[in-house]
Amino acid sequence: MEQTWDSYISSLNQNSLPRQVEVTQGRYSGSLENLSFSKGDIITVVDLEPVYVRAEVKDGDQVLDVVTIPLRYEGNFQLMADPVSFETVADLIRSVRLPRSPVAHRSPPRFQNSIPISADNLPMKLRKGETLSLIGFKERQGRRLLQCEVLRKKPPLTVLLPMDCRGHFLECQDDRFYSIDTIVKWKMLAGRKRRVRVQARHHPRLLGPLVPEHFRGHLVLYPCFSVTANLLGETRVNIPSDLDISVIEIASLDRKPRTTMRQIYSMEESKFPVRVKIMNAVQSENKEYRKPLKCGQLLTILKAEEVKKFVATEISQGKKGKCFLVPYTYQGLVLRRGRYFYAVSDVAAAMKHGQLCFQASRDYTSYLGSFASFRANECFLALKKSVVSAEIHGGLHRVEVLKCLNIATKAHVKLPLFAVGEFLELFDGARPGTLQELCQVTRLPCHIRVASPDPSMSVDPLYGTKELRIENVITEQCLIAKDEPTLEDIISSADMYREWPEATFEIPIEKISCEVLVVEERSWIADVRKERCRPLQSIQEVTKESLAFSNCLVIRRPPPPAPKPRSLF
Repeated sequence: MEQTWDSYISSLNQNSLPRQVEVTQGRYSGSLENLSFSKGDIITVVDLEPVYVRAEVKDGDQVLDVVTIPLRYEGNFQLMADPVSFETVADLIRSVRLPRSPVAHRSPPRFQNSIPISADNLPMKLRKGETLSLIGFKERQGRRLLQCEVLRKKPPLTVLLPMDCRGHFLECQDDRFYSIDTIVKWKMLAGRKRRVRVQARHHPRLLGPLVPEHFRGHLVLYPCFSVTANLLGETRVNIPSDLDISVIEIASLDRKPRTTMRQIYSMEESKFPVRVKIMNAVQSENKEYRKPLKCGQLLTILKAEEVKKFVATEISQGKKGKCFLVPYTYQGLVLRRGRYFYAVSDVAAAMKHGQLCFQASRDYTSYLGSFASFRANECFLALKKSVVSAEIHGGLHRVEVLKCLNIATKAHVKLPLFAVGEFLELFDGARPGTLQELCQVTRLPCHIRVASPDPSMSVDPLYGTKELRIENVITEQCLIAKDEPTLEDIISSADMYREWPEATFEIPIEKISCEVLVVEERSWIADVRKERCRPLQSIQEVTKESLAFSNCLVIRRPPPPAPKPRSLF
């Protein structure tokens, strides 16, 4: 069916990419990066990146204003549940963007079935009105299934629904508030209008001068995207979503259908290994991914795997520096190191899991008799946080303190939370071990020092750092692959009989969007299972922003800043 480019892009979400279209009417008269679009041009859409949002400000059916909302807009919004149901699971997933796996800090979409559901693979019949949390996708016997969690069941029941399952699914009301950036990336309904309400405490006049001060209406969102696409000849371009052309979706141009890394990942385990050819070398401009994929490259995909990695942050004088993703199999030997606390308030914030010992690195003098002073190198056992009354300027004031035991004198003392001592955590000594061994006996986050580098790495970037904070463990959905030399590679090689590297590497499917062609399997591909490929150990330096939506990453809030002392102190 012929559609305008804007309408077609609005009907897509990340679950359905990549897609191919043919230009039917090239009404675009200008040029884009020296490219013009005319009838017959083939465009492969591989990614959608929101740029900004246009919104209708409505009071009932009346449009008060049309405003532009930047993605960094500070106000939050509440979703209004879509009133129209989705008849089948296939209709549902074409519109709703789903996470690839459960994520701790992301609220999965929830829907209710308006009619009872029964299917061959369901352990029981789902009654009308069950609340389903949409988790992700599973592949079973070549069929793509929607993985859901039935809420209000103890324990929660996980079910797999086929694409043709009829349920007349209605979106549940979500009481949470989200930023405009999160809504556009995760909460839009492709092909439908998303309506939102402004958070009550936010001043609605900030949206536009025509918005009433006590606005109680809603907004209708129309996001504008920068479309990452491939043209014939493997040219990668960014195309605005409001381009004035018409398109029609087409089948793959190859006799063998193209597929994506995400679809390869969802294949059954019995179908691996599989050999593929990279058709579109498209990946996000992510400098953190060290092994770029090239068009025409041959790969053997050995298996799909959820790869665990440690998130580590370099610490210097209590301040965070570089951030690393460290393989869960890291073999460097580490020693646990005490944490650094600038003030007593930081010690109190770190006492979530019980008492801890700490040592002061500088003197502190209290000018109030009810609070203790201390000197450098004095050691304390933190007992509990409390509030005490203290006489200040002849008046009685409540002050937060940390009750401690002075280890040398055995005296119980009260340290005000604002006291600065540049403290170091103390604990019983432990032998060097690997990160896996350390995390079996220590809660995260914890602080370490690398005593010896990983012997499998030529250069270990963690060795030589003074202090590292192991924040958490994340999982990345990856394909484990190895390079296959092409005939051109072998011919161009100076040594026709050179041994090509057998090291495997990881392809994180959330960071790469590309099309691949499944190559006909050779008779000896089954022998790949028996090959003992050397795993490629590598440590990636990443940015904190790139970890914001990493799977299973729990981002802890930093401890509160130290209370500012009164001028009297």
